[in-house]
Amino acid sequence: MSEAESSDYELLRRLGKGDEAAFQALYQRYQGVIYRFALHMGGSSAAANDTTQEVFMLLIASSKGYDPAKGSVGNYLFGMARNLARRSLRTARLEVPLADEGESSEGEEAIAASDADALEHLTNTEMLECLRKAVLALPEMYREVVVLCDLEEMSYATAGEALGCSPGTVASRLHRGRSLLKAKLKSQQCVK
Repeated sequence: MSEAESSDYELLRRLGKGDEAAFQALYQRYQGVIYRFALHMGGSSAAANDTTQEVFMLLIASSKGYDPAKGSVGNYLFGMARNLARRSLRTARLEVPLADEGESSEGEEAIAASDADALEHLTNTEMLECLRKAVLALPEMYREVVVLCDLEEMSYATAGEALGCSPGTVASRLHRGRSLLKAKLKSQQCVK
């Protein structure tokens, strides 16, 4: 267990005994990344605020439910946020399906092979809006890895712990998710 993980574990242990300062320290450490994850997963700042609040309310109520053998405190929080964001998405029905999720098409491979830096033709604002819409349109399992690895800059191993899958699965989903993103950006005419 690293020093940061042991510090988090100690804060969580103190939180279980009612230490408000321990809660505040954990909140300050993780609130931002949990909020960003929820925002990228659902696209709504109101839903992201609700998810973040619920994660920390659950942490207060079930701090003793954490098992250090299953991963870090951060991944425990991401797991709660993931479950809450999924529930919120199912309720809101925000997910927009892309064309055939099954096999890759020739068009996706052509996009990947050509114009590696096609996004430079957009202004930052246009690009961010197109990217936001494209990320929200990804199927959930691809959106999660794109958000964690590309936007939150987690390693495959850390993202795998948070998602309950192997680093190889994360890498595979990330590759497919990036391909779908490129195809979606191309279909939205965000890339030239």
